[in-house]
Amino acid sequence: MLKKIVIICTLFISGLIYCQVKVIMHGKVVVKKNIKDTISFIPGLFLDEKYYENNFLSSPIIQNEFHLKFSVHYPQMYVISLTSERNSGKLRFDYCFIDSTTTEISFDSDYRIKKSNGVTNKEFINRFIPYIFQDKKESFHFYSFDESLDERLYDYIKEYPDSYVALWFLIGRFNKEGYTELYEKSLQSFSQKIKNDILWKKINEEFSGIMIKINLKFPEIILKNIDLTTERLEIPKAEYTLIDFWFSRCRPCLEEMPKWINLYERYNSVGLNIIGISTDKTENIETYWQKRIVEKKIPWKNYLDENAVFASREKITAFPTNYLLNSKGEVIQKNIRPQELEKLLIDSYKIKKQFDNYDRRITVPISTF
Repeated sequence: MLKKIVIICTLFISGLIYCQVKVIMHGKVVVKKNIKDTISFIPGLFLDEKYYENNFLSSPIIQNEFHLKFSVHYPQMYVISLTSERNSGKLRFDYCFIDSTTTEISFDSDYRIKKSNGVTNKEFINRFIPYIFQDKKESFHFYSFDESLDERLYDYIKEYPDSYVALWFLIGRFNKEGYTELYEKSLQSFSQKIKNDILWKKINEEFSGIMIKINLKFPEIILKNIDLTTERLEIPKAEYTLIDFWFSRCRPCLEEMPKWINLYERYNSVGLNIIGISTDKTENIETYWQKRIVEKKIPWKNYLDENAVFASREKITAFPTNYLLNSKGEVIQKNIRPQELEKLLIDSYKIKKQFDNYDRRITVPISTF
């Protein structure tokens, strides 16, 4: 009997957690002229529709007002899109939040939030922005984050572990920059209330699926070689191995390539190896990728992650992206720069040379002195 009661209570609580709330939202654009347009609430860049219950909300603006009807059980983070700007190439990056308490919202002439009765929006404007961005005057979005703001986001989550605003920004950072240990710590710092919700579970599942992590061996994956034959990626025995993710039409990748080639030619004999993994699309393989390897005289082994299947799963979205491995094949650093790697190689070579000389000295027979 007690077991049945527990099951019923659990189902009841789960129903409360995951129940959707129907909302009617009244919106207004506070300007003097009469606007005729259509406003849409859509996911921002790097944010997949899978995180959303409503990935598209839209309404005509009539006499500067609009109305939306939707169902929601957890806060959604959107950017604004206007039909009048559809062909202008303009992208809006400022966020607003919609939750079950958002029944009124207003925007100024730049379509930035002027007022909202939604609990999540109030947190975003009154607490999150001052805490994270402080005196910065640019748009408040996760694209402009740096390492210091990532640390601040982690501190914010520890202080406010029930924050959906922070969870959405962490999702954005993870999807833009990929996995880091700090993002993992941040994710695990949320309250149990947040961890019980669908949104946290979705992002946690993605974190759990990441294979490339600091201090772990680079994963064994099946790719294609330059002859387009399926092949298992093998990490050769070397003091250091650089795994370079790139693609043949990536300008920054091609501009950086000569620096890596220079390092490879100078240090390959003393322990440096490089492996290239291209994420080229199918239509670019023969036209660009294979030809680029020959044109640039790339001397190391090259593999193809066709259409970025593996890279996308690992949240590698910026190129070039590289991982430095030690002699055990373990990842020790992400996105090392050529000058940093050269310093590491020089320092390592000096140490190795000193030990080699020392070994030679102690093995000389006494009779030779």
